[in-house]
Amino acid sequence: MATMADRWPGPGTRQARRVLLTAGVLLAALLAAGCATIPSAGPVGYSGPSAPPGGVGACCGLIVEPPQPGWTPEQVVSNFLLASASFAHGHAVARQYLTPAASRLWQPRAAVTILAQTPQVYQQPGLQSGQDSRASVVVSWQELATLNGYGQYTSASPGEASRQQVFTLESVKGQWLIDGLPSTGNKKVSHELLLPSDLFHLVYAPRNLYFYAQPDQLLVPDPVFVPVASNNLVTTLVTGLLQNPNGWLQNVAVTAFPPGAKLTKVQVLPASPGGKSAIVDIRLPASTPRSTVQAMAAQLVWTLTSPSYGPALIQAVKLRINGHLMPGTAGGIQGLGDYWRYVPHGRRDAPLYYLSANGAVRMFGQQAHSVPVPGEAGTGRLPLNQIAISPDGHYLAGVAGPSSTVYTSDLAAAAKTHAAPSAGNLHSRLTGAGFAGPSWDVNDVLWVSGRVHGSPGVWVIPAAGGAAVRVSLPSRLGPVTGLKVAPDGVRVALIAGTGAAAHLLLGAVVGSGTSVSVIHPVRLAPGLSGLSALTWFDEDHVLAITQSPSGARLWEVPVNGDGPTLKPGQPGMVSITAAGPQNPLYLGTSVGRLENSVGLGEPWRDIMAGSNAAYPG
Repeated sequence: MATMADRWPGPGTRQARRVLLTAGVLLAALLAAGCATIPSAGPVGYSGPSAPPGGVGACCGLIVEPPQPGWTPEQVVSNFLLASASFAHGHAVARQYLTPAASRLWQPRAAVTILAQTPQVYQQPGLQSGQDSRASVVVSWQELATLNGYGQYTSASPGEASRQQVFTLESVKGQWLIDGLPSTGNKKVSHELLLPSDLFHLVYAPRNLYFYAQPDQLLVPDPVFVPVASNNLVTTLVTGLLQNPNGWLQNVAVTAFPPGAKLTKVQVLPASPGGKSAIVDIRLPASTPRSTVQAMAAQLVWTLTSPSYGPALIQAVKLRINGHLMPGTAGGIQGLGDYWRYVPHGRRDAPLYYLSANGAVRMFGQQAHSVPVPGEAGTGRLPLNQIAISPDGHYLAGVAGPSSTVYTSDLAAAAKTHAAPSAGNLHSRLTGAGFAGPSWDVNDVLWVSGRVHGSPGVWVIPAAGGAAVRVSLPSRLGPVTGLKVAPDGVRVALIAGTGAAAHLLLGAVVGSGTSVSVIHPVRLAPGLSGLSALTWFDEDHVLAITQSPSGARLWEVPVNGDGPTLKPGQPGMVSITAAGPQNPLYLGTSVGRLENSVGLGEPWRDIMAGSNAAYPG
């Protein structure tokens, strides 16, 4: 129980002809201008910019006009969709395209439908434009993704049919206005907001909220998309930390902020050189232990200062609890360096392990040449064809035979002076067929996919001994043919399916011991197929190899749900390993050669014979 000295003081002191958006040129101008006046993706309200002159919506150099005399129904709907990208004063200009009743029922929120391209807009057959006082206009698009109310990006399923919605218009004093908007459910209120992908990616940016993994108390990133610029972006992010995460991390990670925690004030100030600092005031119950405040501070600092997906939003943080400045290194300043250990990273100059031609395991460490690992695995007496090393370097796992047996070995025990000859023996832990993707988690538990007694699945095997445990997987997932556990132990990247149907998923890990499950699987990079190998690059990106008749390709896949980026690879590559930007990348080829690169996008060079290179993890 915390003593009084460990507690903080209480508070007190748019016809059959199809038309693309008529404002296409304006849209291009918008993209070039970099509009940033959009609402918060989080649960707090948006504070818009000052009013533009003359009732015209101005956003980043783009003039968004109200409806003009003589415009057809299609033009009205097209320009309404464009104007809705301006959020100033509650979409004031866009509301001029609506009748008063429709304006009241249009209540766009944080959720966004992201379109693969500019939608098609055409008048529904039956009524000729201008011959009646009413018209119906169809808007048709291909959905690329959605953004939910928490800022979480979910890609649409591949091959999903195009969607369409109908807008109804009436002529009011010779001017077409929208009087019926698409609605969700049986209510007439519409929350619809449609943004083409190019525009969305200009005005929104990915950021991470950080929450604690259970029970290891490591911080896990929860990626969200937030406005590029907003009056309350820091407030949005901090507010997102006050509750446990939603979506795929729900019931998997938690916040350190206790019930009753309240954000009372945020100040963003200039900082030298050319950066920003934030002063965050939180009100907490007086009984909150200092250890909880310390855990909150780590969440805040990582969320606001992490350089994930781009430059850091904030360079330094000061935290006030009930009006009292939390002590820091200098004047209460909290920086990323103070909490670096809370997020696991591959260490610089991490040792590299690989298989030689005879199936023996060798290691590159501090020496200029490789050496065999201690124990039986280093001798080649039992040739291995896949390997994995635990994060602490203590244990080795290998697959031998025609991918039919999984072995483990205690490298640390074998390396001891005067160790018994049997100390480093390889021990059979699981037999079956098609084993692939051995990967250790942070708790020295081995994960592997394959078939046991003809049944496909994933198993976990504790290094210290004990039977393999089958992992509970979501139904209809398909056979898992590859996997890699993230350094935090809470996330696992999976290859599900075989051949051209193989695709990439991200799941959350729950449970331990004899009850382990993967839940909330989210498909990453839905356009990619033929996945054959993967590895984590850092906490925010997976590297994946795809195979197709045109050859092998290497992709960097962000785990925030956004699209993948093609990276330079090599013909015939079959495996890839990485341990963050601070370490070289290694790939294996189908002809038994290893190549390395000093970084993503850098040239590859052939270095030696070998296969299945692996960093610890």
